[in-house]
Amino acid sequence: MSRILVVDDELSMREVLEIFFANQGHQVDTAADGAAGIARLHEEEYDLVITDLRMPRTHGMVVLEQCRALFPETPVIVMTAYASAETAIKAMKMGAYDYFTKPFKLGVLLARHADGRHPDTAD
Repeated sequence: MSRILVVDDELSMREVLEIFFANQGHQVDTAADGAAGIARLHEEEYDLVITDLRMPRTHGMVVLEQCRALFPETPVIVMTAYASAETAIKAMKMGAYDYFTKPFKLGVLLARHADGRHPDTAD
């Protein structure tokens, strides 16, 4: 069982991801904005962090940066409805494990990350 943190200001997205991953047998915590997500990172270590990019109070890039500083090996997936090549490149250079554009299919997320390996490294 993995511990997953979902950080998103949209309640519906948090709930969908929480239910989806819980049904896969994972323990899921959620945070309603970047500041709350960073606070959770200071309390717990997670096996995976999924963060929205645009949120009030604290931007998803700051969540990514803080997670990299606290837990360099923890994969962070950045998701956004406002995707651009610039933000994708920046997120990946900052150490994001993956980058998704909303909306996305949950099956794709699971298929790409179910075994904890990036698809480019799968056997």
